[in-house]
Amino acid sequence: MLNLMKNFVVFALVLIFTTTAGLFFYFKLSQKDTKEMLYPLVIKIIESIPDETKPKEQPKPASELANQDVINILLLGIDRRSRSEGYRTDIMILLSIDKKDKTVVLTSVPRDLWVQGGRINALYLQQGWEGVQSAFNQITGQKPDRFILTDFADFTWLVNAMDGVPVTVENTFTDTEYPVDVTKTYQTVTFTAGPEKLTGTRALIFARSRHGNNGEGSDWMRMKRQHLILKGMLSAVLQPKSIFNPMVVENAFKTVTEGKVDTNLTLDDTKFLWDFYKDKDAYTYSSLFMNSDFVYNPPMSDYGGAWVLVPRDPSNLAFHQAVENLINKVEVATKESTPSQIN
Repeated sequence: MLNLMKNFVVFALVLIFTTTAGLFFYFKLSQKDTKEMLYPLVIKIIESIPDETKPKEQPKPASELANQDVINILLLGIDRRSRSEGYRTDIMILLSIDKKDKTVVLTSVPRDLWVQGGRINALYLQQGWEGVQSAFNQITGQKPDRFILTDFADFTWLVNAMDGVPVTVENTFTDTEYPVDVTKTYQTVTFTAGPEKLTGTRALIFARSRHGNNGEGSDWMRMKRQHLILKGMLSAVLQPKSIFNPMVVENAFKTVTEGKVDTNLTLDDTKFLWDFYKDKDAYTYSSLFMNSDFVYNPPMSDYGGAWVLVPRDPSNLAFHQAVENLINKVEVATKESTPSQIN
């Protein structure tokens, strides 16, 4: 029993001595030794902690349009009365958005423009989107990125879905030869100068009428009215009774594209474009028409008896420059063309 007690005392003294010596030498370590022992461990721990101050890698834009300074979308209006019949593309408006200069330009070309061996209003049906895309690049110097196509029913529905579109009618006019498609007859329609909130039916008439009096009886003048409607849609889309208010892009895209408007815009494109809406008041809006400054009416005998319009300059360089000047906010002196020169 005595030996056991002695062994225990010796073991306790050794343990105390060893611990004391270890602590003594630990605290007596030099600064250099301390760094060598602790720095690698500390650095490893620090490196494992996420640094919230470092800039995070931005996700790649989902829409290809995000990578472009100028976005070009071609708006096509076709004269289709029903889904089972052929049609012509009588309304062609290039919508150009310049993100840098904050400009929006609407450029219209006449439906009777002679291009690639025929009238341009037949090109979409004959050659599809690629043919029209190529033609507009040739005519305007701007290659359309996407298109939106509507017929009479689509357009009427869209205006009504917004609860009408406010415009300011510039001239009072009456058209006694506005077509009634169902009966193949004509009706008389009248618009009075001043503000009017157009219903879907009235908007379609306003956009199509081309036999009005008081200087409104031409394709050129109806192009101007079409631009007024498009500019009115900018505010109309979020009117209190619009089905798009509040705007939920996914729902709006589905509603518009399923069985109605035809487009090659993607949902990601639409989300990207909608982001511009909050800054709409920071943009300037301009209109350009391929009128008699740029085209003329040649002898019908030169084109197989067809009434067509031909560019004054086959290269279209003057029109290219006119489009580019508006997009880039370059101010140049221009003259007003006589509407009656383009019937």
